[in-house]
Amino acid sequence: MEDAGIKKQHDLTWLENLQKNSWEPEVIISGISLAVLFIIPSRLFEYSVVLIQDYGLEQIPALLVILYFSLIISVFKIFLISHLLLRFMWAGMLGITYAFPEGVLKGKLFKFSQNVEYKHPNHFLLKLERWCSMAYGYPLTIAIPLFSITVYLILLIIVYLFFQLDFQIIYFVFMVSFVVLFLVVLILNKSGISKTMIAGLNGTIGAVYTSHLGKWTTLSFSLGLFLAAIPFVLSDLTGFSQYQPISNLEEEFYDWPEQSRYFEEYNSVPVRFPRVWTETKSVNSDQLNLYLARYSRDELDLPKLQVLLAGKFDTLQWGALEKVEDTYRIFLNDSLIQTENWFPITSGLTGQKAFFGTIPISHLESGIHEVRVERLTYVGPFLSIGNEPRHRKRWARFHFIKQ
Repeated sequence: MEDAGIKKQHDLTWLENLQKNSWEPEVIISGISLAVLFIIPSRLFEYSVVLIQDYGLEQIPALLVILYFSLIISVFKIFLISHLLLRFMWAGMLGITYAFPEGVLKGKLFKFSQNVEYKHPNHFLLKLERWCSMAYGYPLTIAIPLFSITVYLILLIIVYLFFQLDFQIIYFVFMVSFVVLFLVVLILNKSGISKTMIAGLNGTIGAVYTSHLGKWTTLSFSLGLFLAAIPFVLSDLTGFSQYQPISNLEEEFYDWPEQSRYFEEYNSVPVRFPRVWTETKSVNSDQLNLYLARYSRDELDLPKLQVLLAGKFDTLQWGALEKVEDTYRIFLNDSLIQTENWFPITSGLTGQKAFFGTIPISHLESGIHEVRVERLTYVGPFLSIGNEPRHRKRWARFHFIKQ
């Protein structure tokens, strides 16, 4: 019994020392994690574009994927930034308590301040220590359940892309799985097994915060975090709509073309081109080189477009669709250009697949000219809408200079 008591006392002493010195690993982990999280969004954007262009991820799932992961990353950014700021204040207060262990010396203050009851700096130091520890542990209540959801979503995306399914099938599977999960929870709750699951790590952590902070405070805090993450998410989504080939460009990007999305000479990063591009803004030759970004989903949608155009949508008068390149119309200064020969290539700058062709510009006068691209796209079925062709007249546009 005596040995057991000594061991218990030793464990308690070790735990107390660990808690007192936890600020060191906290700051290191927060700093490294924060640096990584500020890098991930740009990579997440790139990976999402690769999934769309090379693997055929459709518009709705692509948007949901980047929204979901961007939201998670942004929430953890806020956590870590808040924690580092609190630790910064804590370090400052720690320095004050070391430099001035006596606290406030009332006799040396102005007379109007001598009647105020000042607390000792240790009081605020201990409060900050508690807030820091509390703020650092709270992400566990979100991280553990999100890990399971994320793994499940990744598996669904893999199945969706591997079998080239329509998104509505995956959506149906996702919703059914949630209904099944709800029913399983109800059954387990009646059998008493759910109590064991609730008393696990995640349930215990959530219960600790809820019981000490209050259920409404905890709920409001969680909701506030997600609302605070919205500006970060919107920033991560900037320009993502350009990589949705079934839609027109947003007014901002169509009326004010972003040169780095149309000219290789301005794409210094480099980032994949979303729609159409050429090498330089100034052209000295009699031909203008054009590259049409390849989207693998187009090859699956082409047979569907052919069937639809042969039926009730023949009024579009688009013409024969024998290959993906036939879904494009190129206009030079509002004149339709017939470009029959398109060649598949891989861009040496961005590594993406594209269709390469040329249009004659020898007849043009020197000056600024416009290239505009229209597109016939297929909108896939989703619930009771879709499964129809759409003529996108504002698909892409840029200006070049003929020397």
